[in-house]
Amino acid sequence: MALSVSCSKGGSEEIPIGEQELPDMVMRDATYMLSQKEDSPMIMNAATITIWGTGRDTVLENVSFKRGTDLDGTCAKAVVSSDNSHAELSGNVRVALQTDDGRAVIEAQDISWDESDGSLMCTGIVTVTYGDGTRIKAQGFSAVTDQNLYEFGSILEGSFTE
Repeated sequence: MALSVSCSKGGSEEIPIGEQELPDMVMRDATYMLSQKEDSPMIMNAATITIWGTGRDTVLENVSFKRGTDLDGTCAKAVVSSDNSHAELSGNVRVALQTDDGRAVIEAQDISWDESDGSLMCTGIVTVTYGDGTRIKAQGFSAVTDQNLYEFGSILEGSFTE
């Protein structure tokens, strides 16, 4: 009986096995609480949640999220800051908000979310559809959701209803 093993020394770009940085925890089909607001926390469900050590971001993949009855949405990936007050949402982001005038749906490829002041920001193309059928497509967008304030960069197209 003969046993043969071969291997080669890795290049300088490879990380030796004993020195790889591994996450503290990886969860599948899990729930994550983003906001610590007492009245209505942000609950995020994800196919995969990767949690790193102290001071590192948490990464969620294939995400759906909900805050009470006033906000819900989906995205392919969410990177949540270690203090749970900021998130970068990416990949077919859809955020639906309950506003004073009905429901508004925001769609973009990337959105930055600052939970501390309820603001959303997007530098790319965004489409916002309001409950009355008004639809605005713009390059660049910011909103303060708690105050129902929306600001668009360069408007690309839109349709308004009365």
